[in-house]
Formats: sequence, C-alpha cells, structure tokens
Amino acid sequence: LRHKMQELAPRGVRGGAVVILDVRNSAIRAMVGSPDFQAGASPGQVNGATSPRSPGSALKPFIYAMALDEGLCTPGTAVADVPADFAGYRPKNFSLEFEGPVTVRRALVKSLNIPAIRLARDVGLNRVVDLLRSAGLSTLDQPAEHYGLSLAIGSCEVTLLDLANAY
Repeated sequence: LRHKMQELAPRGVRGGAVVILDVRNSAIRAMVGSPDFQAGASPGQVNGATSPRSPGSALKPFIYAMALDEGLCTPGTAVADVPADFAGYRPKNFSLEFEGPVTVRRALVKSLNIPAIRLARDVGLNRVVDLLRSAGLSTLDQPAEHYGLSLAIGSCEVTLLDLANAY
C-alpha cells in the first residue's frame, strides 16, 4: 500500500486501504486501514477498510449479475448509452461522453453509467437494495427510494470490508 501510495501521490491520492479475504470462509487474511497509521494528519488513523465511503461503480457488477440471472439481458445484448432523463435525474458518464449502442459486456467493462442505471430500474431498485443487503452491505439502512437510481453509480456508503466480502 505504501508503494502504491507513492506512485499515486502526484495525482493527489492521499489515502488507501487493503482487504484480503479467504474466499472459502470470508476470513480476513490481511487488512490495512491506511498507508501510515502513525501519520497525525488525515488519513493516518482513519481505518479506510471499515469507514463507510462511496463505492463508486463497484456496485454495477451486482446489478448486471441480477439482470443476467433473470434473463433480462445477455453479455451480447445491445443497450443504449445515450442521454437519458429518469424523472429529472440526468446522469452522465465519467468521461462526459456517450457511447451510443453497446453490448452489455462493453457497458460493464467501460463502466458506463446509463446502461447500469437502466438495468437497476428494470430489475427494480427495491430488489437491488435487497440483494446488496443480503450480500452483507449492512450500511444500506435506508429505503431504496432514499438512494434512488443513482445507487447504481455509488450514491450510498459501504465499507471496503463489506464490499470485499460481498464480492
């Protein structure tokens, strides 16, 4: 973690955390909450592995898995990455550009926001939240409506430890 932090420091990254789990039983094999616990300033004594933070796009694979499991799409299904309005919510991609028609596979690989949000809507936001809670994301303690469709792109807080366990 310290080595990676030195590499990322010129880009303004000051904190990081690592969780390594045994996938057979979810036992924690290693957990580092910050690059330097002794650092008095942030992020020193903040445990980034157990502090709730936005997951960004890390929830998208769960939404895609649900949609695939339910037969709503296949990896080769074409989806639209075009400007959309979800009752006043007009999300954009990180790049601020739209790809147009893409496959589900490409949408996930490129972490496109619009297709993931559409799939969350199609699967049902309540069901997405239920799945994430059942996967162990205990910080999702509000009704699905509180998060809205932006949940698909990280409008909630989870811990790295819970997220690693969910994966």
